[in-house]
Amino acid sequence: MGEEKPSYVREVLTSQTNLYAFLGSLAVGAVLSIPFGFGVGAVPLIAFAAGDILAALHIPSLPTFREKVDRRWRARVRQASREQLMMEIQKRSGKRTLPSANLRTYQRMYERVQSLYQRADTGHGRLAYRDVEQLDDVTLEYLALWLALLVMDDRAESVNLREVELKVTALERELADPRPGTDLRQLQKARADYAAIIERHNRMLSRRRALEAAMLSMPDQLDEIYQTIMTLPVTEDVGTRLEEAIGKLRLQEDIEADLASDLADAVPGVAMPAPAAVARQRRLVAVGSSSRVG
Repeated sequence: MGEEKPSYVREVLTSQTNLYAFLGSLAVGAVLSIPFGFGVGAVPLIAFAAGDILAALHIPSLPTFREKVDRRWRARVRQASREQLMMEIQKRSGKRTLPSANLRTYQRMYERVQSLYQRADTGHGRLAYRDVEQLDDVTLEYLALWLALLVMDDRAESVNLREVELKVTALERELADPRPGTDLRQLQKARADYAAIIERHNRMLSRRRALEAAMLSMPDQLDEIYQTIMTLPVTEDVGTRLEEAIGKLRLQEDIEADLASDLADAVPGVAMPAPAAVARQRRLVAVGSSSRVG
């Protein structure tokens, strides 16, 4: 998410309200200039310019204005990430049809989050908008997991592991009984290179199992969080409980780091959700468990 944060002053000057004020001043000036001349007609424009200067000096420092601008900026960044991830998924899938189960699961997660956005907008249930944004980041992580699995499939298809293992066996036999003039150093290097390919492949398969498990459990946990939030009393503050739940829902830091690294290597420039460790402090207790204990 390398997009630069917006300028608050520019947001004030380019806002729809400011545009309408400029057009209104222009219209009033044009009307006044007909009977009174251009001097009087310029007064509304001068007043508009003075108001713009005052607005640019004071409005950008208002916390509510900054939060509104930041919210729109974060939404644009997430949408750009979403579109890029979906485009890469379709590209990696080639002519194959995207798995309908994955699409349905993602769509359900997305709809759950949109419903929570509406709940936060209305102030119902004291649900913070920023908390819902963290759940929205989880839907992006789901897409990132999906893309990572496709990348791993491509890598696995590019390597014939059985053939590599046979070459290692042949090299070991040749090293054990070298022929005259054999360059043992080159053979040892070749064996080490092939062994590294096998090791990387096996390590990738281990990561794949971890990513598959995360991709399977993530939608179920988000559903549980959604159901818990929707059934909480209106007067109850869900902030702390939701933060704890998201801490459980988001990927473990080591998996998150491997995921980001794999995608960065295979798909340069792909936009990823901000690391959870940076976004907030992690928690280990799920909101569903809290509700059952409580």
